[in-house]
Order: sequence, then structure tokens, then C-alpha cells
Amino acid sequence: MQEASPIRTSPISSITRAGSRGIGPIGTAARVVGGLIAIAVPIALAGIGWWDVGVALVALPLLTLALGALVTAGYSRYAPEALARSRSVICSGPACILWGGVVAAAIALDFLTPVSEVALFSFIGASMLVAAVRGYAGCEVMAIPNSITGRSDQIGCVLYTPIDRAEAEAGRSSAVDPA
Repeated sequence: MQEASPIRTSPISSITRAGSRGIGPIGTAARVVGGLIAIAVPIALAGIGWWDVGVALVALPLLTLALGALVTAGYSRYAPEALARSRSVICSGPACILWGGVVAAAIALDFLTPVSEVALFSFIGASMLVAAVRGYAGCEVMAIPNSITGRSDQIGCVLYTPIDRAEAEAGRSSAVDPA
């Protein structure tokens, strides 16, 4: 069987091999639980409308795809070393800018359209579930855009990087120590 080659080489992101998982079972479970809570609680408290569903599953993923491309292009041009380090940092500059942009867009949509805050939470929850299924270890808001493009750009994950790092360390130490 032929080994899959990297999807794309780029200084702007860390790319994992097709089919490989960047997270372990604890990271997967944490994303599933977090995703279900992020979807279920706001819907239970406020309900959900068709606008919310459309924004959560179409508009915000497309916005995140465009914003992620802008952020990574800007960082790769003006601060490539910061972008290279960002995948293992808990709160990297690119991830914080991306989160800020998505939240700002969701707030603007909340004020200007019939969309409610439930759309943002549903998008975040759906992103966490997609990340769990794909084994994606990057910024949770990039899980759906990366699924669309087939890439695995990783710019750091505010919430799950500590879990993934601890799980990877535990895996390495158990591989070294057979006892």
C-alpha cells in the first residue's frame, strides 16, 4: 500500500497526511462533548430559526474560509516565523484574529439580520464535531473550512491544544517505556 503524501506544502500551515489523525481518543471525546453542548444548550434556551441554520452551516464556514486565508497569507508574508510557531501555542495571534473576526461577524449578523447568537454557537459546535470526526488538531473554527478544501491548516487551538499536547506526551512516554 502506498503511503499518502502531504496534501500541500506551505509555510503558512502545518499539514498532516491524508487520513492521519492529529488528536487522540481524549481529544476526540472532548470535542464531541464540547460540540454537542455548544449546539444543544443555546438551542434549548433560545430555539433556532432557519436563518440561524443557514448562517451556522453556510455563511460562517465560508466567512471563516476566507478570513483564514487572509490571516494565514498576511502572517506568511509579514511574520512567517510567528505562523510556524502558532500551531503549538495555546493562544496564537492567527487563531485569536480568526476567532475575533468570526465573533465580530456573528455579532454584526445578530444586530443586522434575524440571525441570533444561536448561529455562532451552532457553528462552533458543528466545527468541533467535524474536528472530532476528521481527527483535526488545529483551531476548531477551521475544521469545516478545511473539510471543504481538503486541507489541514493548523494555526493553534485556544481550547484543545493543552489536551492534545498532554495526550501526545502521554503517548510518547508510553511508547518509550514498555513497562
